[in-house]
Amino acid sequence: MMPPVRLRQICMVVETLEPVLDRLIEVFGLTVCHGKGDLSHYGVPYHEPPAYQAAFFKQHGVTGALLPIGDDFLELIAPLRADTPAARYLARRGEGGYMVITETDDTGTFQARATREGLRLAGMADYPTYHEVQMDPRDIGGAILSFSMQREGRPFDGGWFPAGADWQARRAPGWEAIATATLTVADTDRTAARWSSLIGAPVEPDTGHGAAIRLDKGLIRFRPGHGAGGRLTAIGLAGPAFGAAYDRAKPNERVENGRAIRIAGLTFEEASSWR
Repeated sequence: MMPPVRLRQICMVVETLEPVLDRLIEVFGLTVCHGKGDLSHYGVPYHEPPAYQAAFFKQHGVTGALLPIGDDFLELIAPLRADTPAARYLARRGEGGYMVITETDDTGTFQARATREGLRLAGMADYPTYHEVQMDPRDIGGAILSFSMQREGRPFDGGWFPAGADWQARRAPGWEAIATATLTVADTDRTAARWSSLIGAPVEPDTGHGAAIRLDKGLIRFRPGHGAGGRLTAIGLAGPAFGAAYDRAKPNERVENGRAIRIAGLTFEEASSWR
C-alpha cells in the first residue's frame, strides 16, 4: 500500500516580501502565523531558529511568511541574495507559483522512488521533528514537488512544523482549505505521468482542464499552455470567504471570464469543494 499524500502547502516566490504579503492579507483577510526572518510587525514574536534550521535558511537565502488557509498554508518567499535558486527562478520566470508541498507519513518511499527513476532533488530539510524532500522541476516539469513528513505526534494530526506552534489560533474565518493546485505545461500528458509515477496515484481526465491527479486530500491539475518546463499558475481556495475577497480585489486583479483573483503572478480560483 502506498503512503497517503495530501496537499498541505503552496509556495509562491516574489521579489519583495512585504508588499505582496500586505496585499494578500488585505484581499483575503489572512493572518501571518510563522516564517523565515523577523515578522514581529505582523504580530508574530521573533525567536532565533535552532542551528540546523538557521543553516538551512542561510543556504537557501530567502525570507518568507506563512498564512493559514483552513488547515493548509500559503507561503511567500523572497530571495535575500542573487546566488540562490529562488533568485535565479525569479530572473527566469518572474513572480508566481514555485512549489507544491504535500504531507505524507513516509518520505522515504518517495525519495527511494526518485532515486530509482534517476530524478534529482531540488533540496532537502532533515530536522529532528520534520523531514522534506523536494523534486527538481527540471526532471518532473511544472514546479518543485515536495513530500514532507512530521516526525512528532501522530501522522496527519494537524501539526505542521513550518507553520510554528501557534498557527491554529491564527486561522482566518471563512476559509476551509487549499483544494487544488494547477500546473500549466506544454505537454499535460507527459508531465502528469511523471507526477503520477512519483506520487503513486493515477492520472484522470479533468473536464475543462486537461488531466488531474487526485490526492488523499486535494487535486493537482495539469492545463495545456506555457513554455518549456511549465509553471504552477493557480490554486483553488475553498470557503465562503472567497466572495468577499473577490469584492476587495482591485479591478486589475480580477481575472476575466471567471471569478478569480490574480496577485503577483498566481491566480486564486474559487473552489466549490475540497473533500
